[in-house]
Amino acid sequence: MTQRPTPTPVRIRLPRPIGALLGRLIAARTVQPGAVVPPPAALNVTRRTLLSFKTEACVACDTLDVFLGQLAHTHGLDLRVIDARRGDLPPHAYGDALHLDTDGSLRRPYRVQVYPTLILTGPDGRIEAVVTDVPEQDAQASVTRRLGLG
Repeated sequence: MTQRPTPTPVRIRLPRPIGALLGRLIAARTVQPGAVVPPPAALNVTRRTLLSFKTEACVACDTLDVFLGQLAHTHGLDLRVIDARRGDLPPHAYGDALHLDTDGSLRRPYRVQVYPTLILTGPDGRIEAVVTDVPEQDAQASVTRRLGLG
C-alpha cells in the first residue's frame, strides 16, 4: 500500500490588513452558528461543549491556553481541545480533554481551516457560536463575549 506524503505546512508573512482579509475569507468556510454537525464519537460530546481547534507554532492558540480551561469551567461547559499537530503531544494541562487530530477526522466535519477556532456546540450538534480569530488585546473578554457567554 502506498503511503501519502505528509503535507508540509506553509508559513507566509503578510502585511496585517491583507492577513486579516485572508483570514476572514478562509474562516467564512468554517461551520456557522445554527448549523447542525453531529460531533465525532471520539470527542464524546454529551452536553454543551467548547471545542478548541489549535496547532503548534500558533501564538494565538497559546494565548487561549492561558484562560480556556477556566472559561469553560466558569460557564459549566465541557472542553475538548483538538490539536492538529503532526507529531506526539507534549505533556499538557488539558489531560483527557486533549485530542490529537493528525488525519483531520475531528476538524473536517466543522470545516476548520484557521487556527485557533473555537466552536460552542450542544450534544445534538447544534452550533451556538464560532470564533476564528483572537485579538491581541483583551483576548479573554473578547472571546467570552463572542461566544455569547458574557
